[in-house]
Amino acid sequence: MRRVSRKFKRHFGVSAKHVAVRAPRVWYWQVLTALAYITVGYLFAYWHLTGGDFGSLTNSMMRITHDNQQLQDRAVQTERQLQVAQAAQSNLAKALSDMQDESLRLKEDVTFYKNILSENDNGSELRVYSFKLAKGAQPRQYEYHILLVQSGRHDKLVQGSVKLVLNATQSGQAVKLPLSDGANSAQAIAVNFKYYQRIDGSFIVPSDAEAHSVELNFMEPGAGAKPKISQKMDLPV
Repeated sequence: MRRVSRKFKRHFGVSAKHVAVRAPRVWYWQVLTALAYITVGYLFAYWHLTGGDFGSLTNSMMRITHDNQQLQDRAVQTERQLQVAQAAQSNLAKALSDMQDESLRLKEDVTFYKNILSENDNGSELRVYSFKLAKGAQPRQYEYHILLVQSGRHDKLVQGSVKLVLNATQSGQAVKLPLSDGANSAQAIAVNFKYYQRIDGSFIVPSDAEAHSVELNFMEPGAGAKPKISQKMDLPV
């Protein structure tokens, strides 16, 4: 009986062993602790496998960065070379176009001179080889370019005058107005040539008129009011 009493007192009496009571840990602290252990283990394993040579890894990263910079520099240089090549190609195309235009103009000039220099026995003939109108630099301003030629025989001079009039609408009425530079009206242009004569000039359309075309009339001396040649050219839009 005494033995039982002693055992009971040993567990619950003054001489009984102390018991520590601890609060349970929160679950995410356990997870963080596990991750920390895993990270440490991974770093240790990496250190062990690489022999602790972090310097070679740093050198590799620096070499890759340097190679990348060189590739970027080459790309920029290649792009600049491409831009220069494109600019050179554009200039070459423009120069070729200008040469073609010049060649066409020269061919036209050769044809023109052949026509006026070739003589025949059918007599001489006066004609308007070209009559062109173009917009000028100022508002409502136009330029005219006329080329008169005498084909066939060139045994006499072509003499007379060229009158230019503007066919327009003014105050609702169709009118013929003399060409003007804005201040003075143009006078008849004297003509005196054996082979050809160029006539160039400009005029301004009055602000109160709506212009449609320019009419060219070649008048011979003593021929009265009837023109020998009459030609009309519409104004460019």
